[in-house]
Amino acid sequence: VVAPADGIVEKIAKTHHAISLLCDNGMEVLIHVGMDTVELKGKGYELFVQTGDHVQKGQLLFRFDMQAIAAAGYTLTTPVIVTNSSRFARIEPLLSGRVTAGQQLLRAKMSKMGQKRLRTFLAHKFYNAFYSVTLW
Repeated sequence: VVAPADGIVEKIAKTHHAISLLCDNGMEVLIHVGMDTVELKGKGYELFVQTGDHVQKGQLLFRFDMQAIAAAGYTLTTPVIVTNSSRFARIEPLLSGRVTAGQQLLRAKMSKMGQKRLRTFLAHKFYNAFYSVTLW
């Protein structure tokens, strides 16, 4: 699984089956490999990033063993979810079904309110990051 865009790794599931990114364009994306794969407790997954890392589009996030997951009885359907879709005026899916790394999955246009909230959010994140650095 590769990063769909430049951004920051916000969260990683303890079992490495899901990852959440805050993309530099303001889109929050959750990538969840398989259905009910949390029950594998990380078996078959190899992580290449950590929470807080800034990643580039196409950078390897994690790898998974498709055969092992399927053999354990789990489907490999992998939702890619925009978790802050309300900030966008339009999100258009471009692909469905089997995809390969590097293919564009969707096109999105941020709403004016979403742009305003993003500027406020990023300014707040910057302030918090700067403030926490100055404490140490």
